[in-house]
Amino acid sequence: MKQLLLLLVTTLLLFSCKHELEKPTWDVDMIVPLAHTKLNINNIITDSATIISEDAEGFISLVYQESLLNVNYDSLIVLETESEEKSIRIDSVDFDDVVIEHNITIGSVINEVPFGTILFPDGSQRDIPAMPGIIQNDTIDIDASDYFESMTLYNGMLNLELINGFPTDISNVSFALYNSTNQNLIATFTTPLIESGDTYTESVSVAGETLDHIMIGLINNMDIDASNGLVPIDYNDAITTKISITDIKIMEATAYFPNQLLHEENVEESFELGAARLTEIGIKTGSVTINALSTLPDTGTIIYAIPSLSKNGTTFETEVKIPPNTNGVPTQFVFNFDGYIMDLTGKEGRVGGDTVNTIYATLAAYLDSTGELETIHQVDSFYLFNEYAFTPEYAKGYIGQDTLLLGPETVETDVFDLIESGNIDLESAKISIAVNNYIGADAGFQINNLSASNGETEVNAVIHNNEIHIIERASLSAGNIITPTFSEIVIEANEMLEIFPNEISTSATFYLNPNEQAATEDFLFPAYPMEANLEVEIPLSFIANELTLSNSSEVEIENIEEIEILYISIENGLPLEATLTLIAMDEYDQVSDTLMNKQQVIAGISNANGRVIENSTSTLEIKNTDFTHIKSIKAVASFNTQPQQEYISIYSNYTMDITLSAKLSKTIGE
Repeated sequence: MKQLLLLLVTTLLLFSCKHELEKPTWDVDMIVPLAHTKLNINNIITDSATIISEDAEGFISLVYQESLLNVNYDSLIVLETESEEKSIRIDSVDFDDVVIEHNITIGSVINEVPFGTILFPDGSQRDIPAMPGIIQNDTIDIDASDYFESMTLYNGMLNLELINGFPTDISNVSFALYNSTNQNLIATFTTPLIESGDTYTESVSVAGETLDHIMIGLINNMDIDASNGLVPIDYNDAITTKISITDIKIMEATAYFPNQLLHEENVEESFELGAARLTEIGIKTGSVTINALSTLPDTGTIIYAIPSLSKNGTTFETEVKIPPNTNGVPTQFVFNFDGYIMDLTGKEGRVGGDTVNTIYATLAAYLDSTGELETIHQVDSFYLFNEYAFTPEYAKGYIGQDTLLLGPETVETDVFDLIESGNIDLESAKISIAVNNYIGADAGFQINNLSASNGETEVNAVIHNNEIHIIERASLSAGNIITPTFSEIVIEANEMLEIFPNEISTSATFYLNPNEQAATEDFLFPAYPMEANLEVEIPLSFIANELTLSNSSEVEIENIEEIEILYISIENGLPLEATLTLIAMDEYDQVSDTLMNKQQVIAGISNANGRVIENSTSTLEIKNTDFTHIKSIKAVASFNTQPQQEYISIYSNYTMDITLSAKLSKTIGE
């Protein structure tokens, strides 16, 4: 029988009345999955500023954080100042004394006396008679060319020193000093007696005089008095004439100027820092600029040291050369002090003890000698001043008092943007201001206003008027290791957050060292300021009443003509029942159709403790719909907690699985 049936089927296939081979067709209905998603708290909350926190049991809290205060104290302790300008004029410079010496030996005098060498032989003992006028109109060349060519003084003393080395007294001495070029009389000196072995000195002012490098000393008269008996005759015994010019202050001079110390001083420069009283800073970036200008014909030298500045235990000292300058633009020398430590207590061992905000430096300015004749005028000067600029890496001492008004500032949040309407009753929620204090100073923080707004309603937090929250200072250990303090100001915020705000407004006052200087030294590292963060914490324990959320998603449905029915299957693991409405939107974002209207989604099944233990399943159908012009679908879901009037909690393992599938009508084989 089986063989007969097989033969029959084969015959029908091969010897049919149709001579062309035809492809068979048949109609089928298929259920095809189109999309699947699993929703949990992580992909519902998309605000990047919101942190999803969970405890050991998986209970969810939403934490929203925003920086409220980051005080930059760089500007508080920027140290900038200029030293006093110093103009060192040549008329204030002390030049070396000019000293010229001339000897008149007794041998030269005896040679002028007829038969003198016979009457008074060298090495003999003789009785010397009085010899009046033995020296008259005798000239002495005084050569100062080793010192200068000419010199006009506005101050100076000409000093004559006569040392009587003769073995007898001299008397009635008259001496005059002239310039050789114009024979101008410079000074005259007279004395009635210079005893043997004594010295006569006299000084006269030569202020306003011009001195030549060659001067003539004229001995108008000198008497030799009779000796008191026999005296030894030594031809080398002499009357020594010493002429010196001291206390020289020039108006103009062409001279060989030796190396001259023009100016020397110890300087304490103070920085204006308001109420701050600093004793030490570590320099992040800093410089000292020396501005120097010299109209002198010779090069100048500055030796500059700042014992207050040190790096790796070595203090700063430098020597720079200042060239002659005729264009009026100072030469600048810039020294970098990045990484240095600055002691601001002034000179070590200073009178009155240590000070604050003060840098100590030493300065010496020299005129270098070229060894050539140079002409210098009274108005020639050496001009200089210093510029100091330091930005600290840290500061120690007392950093002063300061008051900062913060805000009003508005922080925008989109954490509630998905919510369209409805009510929520939060079991607890709080807004806190967390302060991390890295500054070694006490502080006070006063909240002036804290409010939330959704554009229509504004709710203010309950604030205790004028309450100042004390924030303790940080501590500093060896190696400049900072241990900050933490303070938290907590404010109940249920009512503020239940309006679903999109803005949170704050204003506050910050006080630095509100109780003035403490016994403990302050410190400040600008890179580690005081930070205050606004934190909104919402534990997801609430009662929802018609809490309506909406969202839109673009869709692209292929083979639209083959779809008969769309199925939405929802595995709900949330303790929330919902009504779901799906609205089709066209390419112009206009409503083209309502795909589903207020379809019920059953809440997950909870145990006696309110914990969901089993998902509920809801299957929704969408049919008799033209899908041709659908570009996006807007989903509107309205949630209510179950059981009602009891707070429900959201845990991290709660999910909602959504599967989208379609029933397709298709002819296979065409």
